Amino acid sequence: MSEPIDLEKEVETLRRVNAELVTKAANRKTKITELESTVTELQGKLSEANDSFHEVTVGLPLKAMAESISFSPELWLEQFSKSHKLEMVKGQLTLQTADGKPVLKGEKPVAFERSALIDLLTSDAHPQAKVFKSITIASRASGAGGQSNTRTTTNQPAKEAKPQFGLR
Repeated sequence: MSEPIDLEKEVETLRRVNAELVTKAANRKTKITELESTVTELQGKLSEANDSFHEVTVGLPLKAMAESISFSPELWLEQFSKSHKLEMVKGQLTLQTADGKPVLKGEKPVAFERSALIDLLTSDAHPQAKVFKSITIASRASGAGGQSNTRTTTNQPAKEAKPQFGLR
């Protein structure tokens, strides 16, 4: 027949195995907590890197364009962001509407260039045209194009300033 089972020995073995399993479970919980904190830290770093990448690729060119195109770059950027945004799509800066659709003029997308932006934003069809017309530099012409380097002088004597006393 079968041998009798030593209950004391069996209980001791079960307690030892149970203690090992409890220790392993505690170690796993600690490891899970560490990994979760690492994931949170890495997500924060990824978000920060993404923000700085966006600033370099999109933010800085948009600010530079605003400074070259407007008397008041901050106001221009504020008005621009109400109805448009600039995003990097397939390695190119692309103008988009506020809901993410590409801005089209006819059938073609509007290029991120000074003249194209001025034409788009100041055209009468644009709902904010009046605002953009008032803050946009439409032309860089200074009016000094006809100036020559030679100086012409007249032979007329200069009028001397006479002191004036009393009432006139």
